[in-house]
Amino acid sequence: MGREVVLGIDFGTSFSTAAAWVGGKMYVVPDERGEPCVPSLVYVPERGEPQVGYAARVKSLTEPQSVVRGIKRILGKTADDPAFRIFEAQNSMPTKVGPNKTPILQFGARELTPVQVTAAILEHLKTLSENRFRLPAKKAVLSHPTAASKDTVRALKQAARMAGLTVLHTVAEPVAGAMAYGVDQAVGANRKLLVYDFGGGTFDVTVLVQEGTSLRPLATGGDGMLGGDDFDDVLAQQVNKEVWRRHHVQLDKDVVRWQRVLYQSELVKRALSGAPHVPLRIRDLFTGGPVQDLDLTVIRERMEPNWLPLVDRSVKVTVETMVQSGLRPDRLDYVVMIGGTTYIPLVQDTLTRVLERPGMHIDDPQTAVAAGAAVMAARVLQLAA
Repeated sequence: MGREVVLGIDFGTSFSTAAAWVGGKMYVVPDERGEPCVPSLVYVPERGEPQVGYAARVKSLTEPQSVVRGIKRILGKTADDPAFRIFEAQNSMPTKVGPNKTPILQFGARELTPVQVTAAILEHLKTLSENRFRLPAKKAVLSHPTAASKDTVRALKQAARMAGLTVLHTVAEPVAGAMAYGVDQAVGANRKLLVYDFGGGTFDVTVLVQEGTSLRPLATGGDGMLGGDDFDDVLAQQVNKEVWRRHHVQLDKDVVRWQRVLYQSELVKRALSGAPHVPLRIRDLFTGGPVQDLDLTVIRERMEPNWLPLVDRSVKVTVETMVQSGLRPDRLDYVVMIGGTTYIPLVQDTLTRVLERPGMHIDDPQTAVAAGAAVMAARVLQLAA
């Protein structure tokens, strides 16, 4: 197995994943629960080490003011960027503006920058990997959104260094996803493909030309403020409206209660991809009245019109990118769908209708980017063909 592993890392808005090519085989690194994707949440106590992943998720239900959500969306950006205002609305901790307009997150007397929060996530992935393989993990290939600025990529590299990782290479997320799909492995091929990458917090689309075993971007587009988290928010707001209609209670006025609603909304959203209707139950959500529990049924058919504007945003970017590429949809050899949000039937059906051809999923679209980055890492070190 060698004396070290080289990681491919997909640092995501809602989930992050590490993968490695070890002994001629691809492995995705599981978290403490055996799950392949680690929640990109960081719990910052006033004393002690930050907690990352599922442990932070548990804390978010009781101490939301100490948990950071969606740090990727402001990494490398200044406090006057519109993304920072959205970040503040989705988080409960106080913030301030530091030197050079750097956003500062406050946890009592403790203050952290977005780079430091990101470093905690990357260090957690590094530790999980070393525990999994019993080998040091000191090098990595990192993915980034297609539209990421130079400042964002620079900040991501800085966070990696703080986490004890040497960055061998960076790769755009759709390109990494295509590599995971294996389209770059067909020697002599000359094909055109579209990679539709709908993750937890960012959307990217890229038209690629495959020439032999190389992949060349022909056109790129994206929306850095669009992802699965937004579907969770929309569902939670629909729940909020229904509870107000029934009980005249505004769930979003209490931070702790609202985090419980958001958490359950995410679980229901995922379940709706495989079922036409799903119960949404939260015990002991209300106090001081005759109703104590939240018990609703969410119907996919009724939710889809509320989600459609989000899907349409992704389609608009996709069409613009196709126009930029100069290709018609019928000239594409493949449409590859990656990212956890592509599990949603509405997303699949809408893209199929617009492009007049079905999208093709790889085995696990959530881990595709990390797997592709790991393939690139292996090739950089000549560990894989």
